[in-house]
Amino acid sequence: MDDNPLPLSTSQIIPAFARPGELTSIDLRDRMRDAIDAWLLRSPSLQTRDCYTRDLRTFLKFAGIPDGCPEQLTAVRPALVAAYRDHLKEKGLGNAAVVRKLTVLRSLFSYLTTFGYTGANPAHSKFVDAPKVPRDGKTVGLSPADCRRILEAPDLSTPAGFRDRAILTVLAYSACRVGELSRLRVRDYREHSGHKILEVQGKGGKERRIPLHAEAFECIEYWLDSASLRDDPTGPLFRGTLTARGKGRDGFKRMHMSRRAVQALVKSYVRLLGLDSAVTVHSFRVTALTTARERGADIIDIQDFAGHSDPRTTLAYIRNRDRLSKSPAYVLNY
Repeated sequence: MDDNPLPLSTSQIIPAFARPGELTSIDLRDRMRDAIDAWLLRSPSLQTRDCYTRDLRTFLKFAGIPDGCPEQLTAVRPALVAAYRDHLKEKGLGNAAVVRKLTVLRSLFSYLTTFGYTGANPAHSKFVDAPKVPRDGKTVGLSPADCRRILEAPDLSTPAGFRDRAILTVLAYSACRVGELSRLRVRDYREHSGHKILEVQGKGGKERRIPLHAEAFECIEYWLDSASLRDDPTGPLFRGTLTARGKGRDGFKRMHMSRRAVQALVKSYVRLLGLDSAVTVHSFRVTALTTARERGADIIDIQDFAGHSDPRTTLAYIRNRDRLSKSPAYVLNY
């Protein structure tokens, strides 16, 4: 890097943050770095920042932009973004994953405009079409019967069994995300206006109160007693065992279970019961929202329950479980 950077020549000028004649290569680099840092810090969620950082690095690597040279983003054009989209598809990524990565780019360039960047957004949908994602998502939902089977699967002869039962019932009856569940503290489970609730911190730092079904809060009560957690209000609500073999009989770690640990826990019960291997933690969220809709809950209430900003997002979670049984294929007769 030059100690005395020269102003960019008129032929080198790419509209960005300053009028021609006022911009140097170092100015542009520093301004772009500040803008990207501010873009990432806009979200209070560390998980979101990590995801955005990884997706941006993936694009920079594809574009051949070296680390420490963010000013080269000003040379990105729609054709490069379109080539990136096609590259991701060729690698086997699904449409939803490709759309997410393009959305990250679109968000960055949109923020740069707010920060003072005067170039166009090369990832804008008017320039680059994103793959189509069906309204019904791909996450597999559970039937009510299979959901009941998995809720009753944990072995209640061990403290870990009480924990697992509490985790599964909270997932099934609250429709919370795995990240929301893994962040819960003991004090987030409490009573409010005559209801047992969970105080959940969702995406973007949004907080919401989720009233709990009687089965869910009873399982939490048993779990708190079996692990002697009531005197630790600031500690994690769900935590890992000290040893795998002890199954909680020798105690639990005072640290939150990771998202991956919760996902592995769910997978272990899916395998135990011989359920569809595509069932994941997220399947409980789909199951809860779908069942609520089938049983007459209003879509706006379901949206609030799920913590969605847009009812269209909520609709994407609701499956039509009768669609196959009502298919015209069954009325055909030749």
